[in-house]
Amino acid sequence: MDIVGIIILALIWGASFLFIKIGLNGGMSPLLVASMRLALGATLLWGVVLIRRIVAPASFKKPIPHDRATWGKLLFIGLVNSAIPFALIAWGEQRISSGLASIFNSTMPLFTVIFAHFLTHDDRLTVLKALGVGIGFIGVGVTIAPSAGDLTGELLGCLAVIVASSSYAIATVYIKKNLTGATDPIATGASQLIMGFIWLAPFALITGATANLSTVPAESIQAVTVLGILGTGIAYLIYYLLIQHAKASQMSLVTYLLPITALVYGAWLLSEPVTVYALVGFGLIVAGIVLVNRANQRRSKVLPIKTTSD
Repeated sequence: MDIVGIIILALIWGASFLFIKIGLNGGMSPLLVASMRLALGATLLWGVVLIRRIVAPASFKKPIPHDRATWGKLLFIGLVNSAIPFALIAWGEQRISSGLASIFNSTMPLFTVIFAHFLTHDDRLTVLKALGVGIGFIGVGVTIAPSAGDLTGELLGCLAVIVASSSYAIATVYIKKNLTGATDPIATGASQLIMGFIWLAPFALITGATANLSTVPAESIQAVTVLGILGTGIAYLIYYLLIQHAKASQMSLVTYLLPITALVYGAWLLSEPVTVYALVGFGLIVAGIVLVNRANQRRSKVLPIKTTSD
């Protein structure tokens, strides 16, 4: 059943890039797409939290975030794990295909390895990890090559999604270091989405992102609504359920499957081209991530040696 859930999650997250593109094609601004996504996802998750607190036994209830220090951390996580990447991916998809955006989004594990090396003391780069990161970024170079000559269009779109992936990676390392599992994970997820909305909403209003909402086709509004409810809220619930049962090696399949589903959706429903550069680049990125995961698996099998002076 875990594999079925992982495939469903990959299908949903892969479709997120399609829904973003449909929203943008209808005239919605990237800030509006990202803000609606955050608001709808947070609303659904908080609804789940409230229902669980009413019907679940007391022994199953974990505390929701409440102290100032935790909310301060969530404010930062909302910025780097929601506001920045959601806005940049939408902005990037104005210039590149949804399938291409999903490929660059898959580089997040490569950035995580780099940031973990510099920001933690127990997750250092090894030769195998460095090799994996190198191969992965060669894949990024191959994928981006056809856009290199378009300095103000496609290239900027590629770079925007790459920066979004690096932002996800920063959030991953920060959460691992600073946010423990003491609080309700669904409430924590809902809270960081709210913080992301708080970051983005003022910019959406200042830039007039909602000014032309009345002229946006119903199809685009529906796509972004599904993006928020299904691709953000429900997808998080599925992910939360999976990480409680599935093995880490199984969860890594999402990284590989997501771009494949996004490429299929884009080619099938939006007639987006799938180039040889994109396929070769994605293959190299996957090869790099496989090497990184293998290095992590080796590390987890090595028991720490106690080195005390007592």
